[in-house]
Amino acid sequence: MSVKANRSERLLTLKRNVWWYRQSVPAAIRKVTGGPAFILINLKTSNIAEAKNLRDELEGTIRAQFRAVQEGCSGAVQGVGVGMVANTSTSLSGVHTAARRGALTRNAIADAEDNDELYLIVEAAEAEADAMRPPQREAFERAMTGKIKIEEHLQDYLSKAGLAPKTTAERHGHIMKLARWCDERRKTLDQIDRREAGRYVSDELDQMHPVTQGKHITALRQYWIYLARRGHVQLPVGETVKTGWPWNDQKIERKGKRVERGAQRAVERPFTDTEVGTLLNSPFPLREAYKAPTHDILRTSLLSGMRQAEIITLWVEEIVNDDDGHLWFNIQQGKTDAAARMVPVHSSLEGMIRDRMVNKSGQDMLFHELAGAGNPSDTFGKRFKRFREALGVEDKRPGVRRSLVNFHSARRWFATKARHAGIDKDTIADVIGHRPDKQDVTFGRYARGASEGQLRACVEAVKVM
Repeated sequence: MSVKANRSERLLTLKRNVWWYRQSVPAAIRKVTGGPAFILINLKTSNIAEAKNLRDELEGTIRAQFRAVQEGCSGAVQGVGVGMVANTSTSLSGVHTAARRGALTRNAIADAEDNDELYLIVEAAEAEADAMRPPQREAFERAMTGKIKIEEHLQDYLSKAGLAPKTTAERHGHIMKLARWCDERRKTLDQIDRREAGRYVSDELDQMHPVTQGKHITALRQYWIYLARRGHVQLPVGETVKTGWPWNDQKIERKGKRVERGAQRAVERPFTDTEVGTLLNSPFPLREAYKAPTHDILRTSLLSGMRQAEIITLWVEEIVNDDDGHLWFNIQQGKTDAAARMVPVHSSLEGMIRDRMVNKSGQDMLFHELAGAGNPSDTFGKRFKRFREALGVEDKRPGVRRSLVNFHSARRWFATKARHAGIDKDTIADVIGHRPDKQDVTFGRYARGASEGQLRACVEAVKVM
């Protein structure tokens, strides 16, 4: 039972033989900060003398912060113990902060050990809600009861996920698709269990191409992993944070159909030699200013197997000379761990690369024509699509969203030509930046990659006519 404190125990409350510090926040301070009505802090001691010392320290610090807020400083009053951190910095959004405190209060209620602690938490929450403006109060109460929208924590997740800009935009779109579906059905985050997730997949995703469907489910799984780690969703018994419940195992495995005579499977493919000749030798169909970077970037991929983004984001300092005077691409970032690698510059590209390095240094972009674009790789990708379509290099199939040829077909063309030239698959994988085969114990675990001579031989084995 809680024990009512006497005057010498002011601002202290004893519960389960543990002292708590409880102080009201003046209305004038709340008006400025939008903060809670009470500060409630677990002192984590049963010793009254120690509790009084802690109280005196806290009281002095908090009153000094009150004065700082009244004098116009950006101070903060922090309370821990009910699961709330009542940050009163004026830079925080009122509604967003209210929702955050509501979610924290909900967690504290769930963690309350007995009715006494629950009473303290609910009392503080009610007082806090009473002090809020209507929009803030609604956000607080929805969060406190778990009735928050799907996208409530989306920006926090995306800002911390460390994804590439294009992937970030895709994830945002995929998760907002679910958010709109839930809004139409008045579903909130706490109501999304495996059954509701299954309904969404059946309604919205099952009819998609398997690759597109996989991207949607991956986005939702990763978002739910973040939500579970932050305590925003409750997992059922037997599920762990890493499963991405309730989106794990939602994708249905589609078995391949019987292949009949004359049937062709719609798989993205390399360019043909004819298509490569068309792209490089036809009159340029777009603005003349686009011609040099388009041809140079395409030829670089055809003769190195490098990815589009790897080429476009190259800095001058990432072009290095070896002891024999040959140039290498020193790729330091990319799609996977294996993307960081050294790739020989093909002898037929060296002149173009050296010309592009003139009067540049350090982190100047090798392909400077794209330096002003917000997302250079995306800008070039859209431009290349217009370029090849204008030249008739296209392979559209019924029921398939994307053309079976795209810029990545240059990378596939390189790997195909290297294989036809007799280069072993492991050396090709080292050049193009693929992970080693984990099933191959010798090469996947013990071998340390191709030698410089093998890498250069692989690149030089490929020719563009």
